[in-house]
Amino acid sequence: MTSFKSKLARLGPLPAERRGAAPLAVAQASLDRGPAVDGVGPSEAPPALAAAAPAPTDAAPAAAPASPSTGVARPSLDDLRERISRIVARGAPPTPRADPARGELPFHVEQTPGGPLYASRTRSLAAARVGRAPLVAARDADPAMLALLSLDPALAGCDVRRALFLDTETTGLAGGTGTVPFLIGLAWFDPGADSAGPLGEPPSDGFVMEQLLLRRLGEEEPILRRLAERLADASMIVTYNGKAFDMPLLRTRYVMNRLPPPPELPHLDLVHVARRIHKARLKSRTLIALEHDVLGRVRVGDVPGGEIVACYAHFLRTGDEEALLGVVEHNAADVLAMVALVGLYGEPLGSLAAGDLAGAAATLRRAGALERAAELADAAVERGGGAVARRARGDIAKARGDKARALADYEALAAEIDDPSVRLELAKLYEHHVRSFARALELADQGTAEPEPAQARRRARLQRKVDRSAAALALPFGQAAGAGAVDGAPARPCSEPAAPQREGDARGREE
Repeated sequence: MTSFKSKLARLGPLPAERRGAAPLAVAQASLDRGPAVDGVGPSEAPPALAAAAPAPTDAAPAAAPASPSTGVARPSLDDLRERISRIVARGAPPTPRADPARGELPFHVEQTPGGPLYASRTRSLAAARVGRAPLVAARDADPAMLALLSLDPALAGCDVRRALFLDTETTGLAGGTGTVPFLIGLAWFDPGADSAGPLGEPPSDGFVMEQLLLRRLGEEEPILRRLAERLADASMIVTYNGKAFDMPLLRTRYVMNRLPPPPELPHLDLVHVARRIHKARLKSRTLIALEHDVLGRVRVGDVPGGEIVACYAHFLRTGDEEALLGVVEHNAADVLAMVALVGLYGEPLGSLAAGDLAGAAATLRRAGALERAAELADAAVERGGGAVARRARGDIAKARGDKARALADYEALAAEIDDPSVRLELAKLYEHHVRSFARALELADQGTAEPEPAQARRRARLQRKVDRSAAALALPFGQAAGAGAVDGAPARPCSEPAAPQREGDARGREE
C-alpha cells in the first residue's frame, strides 16, 4: 500500500509565494525520522536535516523532486493548472449570439412583452402556382368535399378562406417534452383589400406566408403567443400529419411554457386524405412525393428531412446562418404544397388524374355520399382509370342497389385481373341476384377472399342449391311446378327474370 510519505513526495513543492520552505522541510524530516525511539521525540530533527533545511526566501522555488521510479521531475499542481489553461485557451472562440435579423436569413425582429420575436412574412402573387396547381384554387375549395374526403363532418361548416396552414420543423421526431419546434411556417388567405404588391401594383388576392424562428432555446414564449393569435383568427387548421405530430407537440410546448393552450379547431390532416386518394397509384405518400407526382413540381437543392436537426444544431453552436437558409426554404415549400393540395382535393373532378379520381370515389362511398361517388367513378372510368376505376364503380353501384351495373363492372374486372375478392362479389351476385347457382359455385371453386371455413360453407350451400335445381328440372312440368322453386320460393318461368333481393336477407336465410 502506498504510504502518505510517497504521495506527498509526488505532489512536489508548492510555489515560494504560497509557503515557506522551512515548514515543509521540517515536516519532511519528521516523516523520514519516524516515531520517537529511546526518548528522542519526533520534534527533534537530526542535525543533517536541520542544516539542509533552506531558510524562507522570495527566490523562485527549486525544481520539483524527481520520481523515484523514472528519475523525471514531476510537475507541480500549479504547473498542471497552467497547462490546462493553455489547452483551453487554444479551443474555439466563444460563439457569438446569432441575430437572424441582421444576417442572411429573411427575418426581422419584433419586440414583444415575452421577448424578441423573429418573424418573416411574404405574400404570394395571385397567379402563384406549385407545379401545375394554382394556389388561389384553395380559396374556392368546397368544404363539404374536404369533409367527405377526410371523413370528418366537422369540416363541412368551416370557411376555407379562413383556414390556417401550419407546418413545423423540430429538434427531433420523437415528440415529448424534449422536442422543440424551432421553425413554424404559417399561411392564410388574405383578400388584399388594404395592401399593395411588393412593386406597388394594385392589391389582389393571395396567400400570406409567415415563418417564426426560435433563435435559441428558451425564447419560445413570443412564438407561441403569435401562433395563438393566428389560431384565434382561423376557422380550421390544415396540416400534413399534424394530428399525430405537430399539434400534440405544440400543445406540449404551451404546457411547458405555462401558457394557455391554443383553441381546438376543426383539423384537416392531408396525410389521411392523400393515403386514401393516391394509395393505388403512389407507393410513397410523403409531402415531397405528392409535390412531385401530383402537383408536378421538383424541388432542386432541397434539404433532406433527416438533415434538418443537424442544420439547426450547427446554427446554435456556431451562429452560422447559412446552415438554416435551406431549412427555411424547405419549410416554406411544405406549407405552399399543402395550399395547392387543398385546391386539388376541394374540386377533385376537374383536377385529379383518373386513378386518383377512383380513390376519391371510394372514399366518398365510405362517407355515404353515393351520388357524388358515382359521379367521380364514372369520370374515372371514362378517363381510363382501368381496373381501379371499375372496381370503385362496381362497389358504389352495389352500395346503391344497382346490381346490374355492379355485375357488369365485376365481370369486366374479372376478365382483366385475377382477384379473389372480385370473384367473391360475383359469386354473391350470381347466387342472390341472378340466382345462377352453378355459375356462383364455379366462381367459388376458383377461390374467394374468404377464410377457408367460410369458403367451405359457401361451396356446400351452393352445391345443395345446384342439386335441388337439377332435381326439380328432372321432374315432369306439373310436379316441378307443384314442388316449387328452390328454397321454398314459388316456381317461375325460365324467361321471367329473377327479382332482385337484398343480399343481406338472402345471406341470412342461407347461412
